[in-house]
Amino acid sequence: MLVAVVLTAAASPKKATQEPMVITSNRMEAEQLGEKVTFTGNVTLKKENMTLQSDSMIVYYDAGTKDMKEIEAQGNVIVRKDGRTALADKAVYYSREEKIVLTGDARIIENDNELGGKKITLFMRNDHSIVEGGTVLFYQDKTDKKIGRPEDGTKQK
Repeated sequence: MLVAVVLTAAASPKKATQEPMVITSNRMEAEQLGEKVTFTGNVTLKKENMTLQSDSMIVYYDAGTKDMKEIEAQGNVIVRKDGRTALADKAVYYSREEKIVLTGDARIIENDNELGGKKITLFMRNDHSIVEGGTVLFYQDKTDKKIGRPEDGTKQK
C-alpha cells in the first residue's frame, strides 16, 4: 500500500493554510516531471471530513506553480461526506473551487432518499449540490400520522 500526502491551499480569503490530503493506493506512478501522478488499485483520498474512493485516480499539477489543479477519479467512485454518499463512474475534483463533478450513473444517497442525474456538482465548502438531467426519489414514512382520529372515524379519548 502506498500513501501520498498532498498539501492543498485553502482558497479562502480568511485563511491561507495548507490542508493535508492523504491518498492511499496499491500503486503510484509520477509522469511529466511531477505534473501528473496516477494512483491505481483501491484508491482512497481523505481530506478533512470527506472520503473519495475509486479504482484509479490522476492528480494534475500546474506546471508553473506546482499547485494541485484537479483530481480525476475513474471507476466505482464513492464520495462520502457528512452522512451523504455520492456514487458515479467518474468524478473530477477542482481544488480551487472545492467542487466535485460526478458523471456516469451519478447519484446521491442520503437516508432513504436518492438523487440521480447525468451530471451532479457537489460544492464542498457549503454543502450545496446541483443535479442536471435527472430524477429525485423521496421516500416517506408510510405510517398514518392522523392525530385524534382513528380509522373508524370515532374520537379518541
